Amino acid sequence: MTTHAATHAPAHTPTHAPGDAPGDAIRHSSHSRTVPLAALLTLAALTATACGASEPPSLFAHGRTSVGTKNDQPGTGVVHVYKFSGFDITVTRQVLKAVGAEPDFGIVPSEDRSTVLTEKKKDLVAATFSITADRMKKLDFAGPYASTFQGIMVRKNDNRIRKPEDLVGKRVCAWPGTTSFTTLDSPAYQRIQLYQAPDASSCIRDLKETKFADAVSTDQMILYGFTQENPDLKVVPGLTYGSANRYGIAMAKGHRQDCLKLRDALRDYVTDNTWNQDFSTSLWSIPKADPRWETNYKPSVATIDSLSCHDEPQP
Repeated sequence: MTTHAATHAPAHTPTHAPGDAPGDAIRHSSHSRTVPLAALLTLAALTATACGASEPPSLFAHGRTSVGTKNDQPGTGVVHVYKFSGFDITVTRQVLKAVGAEPDFGIVPSEDRSTVLTEKKKDLVAATFSITADRMKKLDFAGPYASTFQGIMVRKNDNRIRKPEDLVGKRVCAWPGTTSFTTLDSPAYQRIQLYQAPDASSCIRDLKETKFADAVSTDQMILYGFTQENPDLKVVPGLTYGSANRYGIAMAKGHRQDCLKLRDALRDYVTDNTWNQDFSTSLWSIPKADPRWETNYKPSVATIDSLSCHDEPQP
């Protein structure tokens, strides 16, 4: 910066014509130095503008936001005749509407939910994506919009599995990229014959058709959704694993203001009757099976504040 100024205003000895006062020469010299000063101020302003422009634009700026979701989970996220439906879909539409945007849904497998965000392939992911401390380090979440425990689903006429020890020696199917597989793939459950199928549909096929699987394990909210399109399957009542899984709408880091807008929209959504209506419409099998469904599945505002738009859970 100093060299640049010197180029425009080289040092010289002031001179004046006969009859000029010395002060006139001094004023002339001072005037020559105002040009580089103005240039420097202009350069500084342009630099500041350029730095501001480097911040990522809002994910809602164009009114349409790309959202990764599931296509094979009835009740939460499914595609029928090219139309997305389920509670994940409904929640996303509701909160995006509140911030002046519309969703552009696309399918994302469970194991790719993080990478489609970090690689900028999707703006948001709403795909029964559990908020965990590890995931919060890499992604921002607005949520939870629902909470559920991990459970077990079996064939409707199979009464062999009623309690945890009944799963010893049984083949239990889960799929990659889920907290459900991680929970059962631990020393505490090593006597279960846990295996992975490529996706949820494959596990359902193994349970219903080939009967290779004795049970399927994932979150109860997802399992109840499966029973809505598969009446020959049932969720084992009272059999759960681990702590509650809390679903959030995820985005890449760097969009904290957008995250806070979604959080506020979600807080409003769960505190009126719309959440109850949407949940019971998408997942009608849950109110039918659980008289305390609202208490068990609906998140509190305090939990939303604790887990939304932070790098780690807040007390």
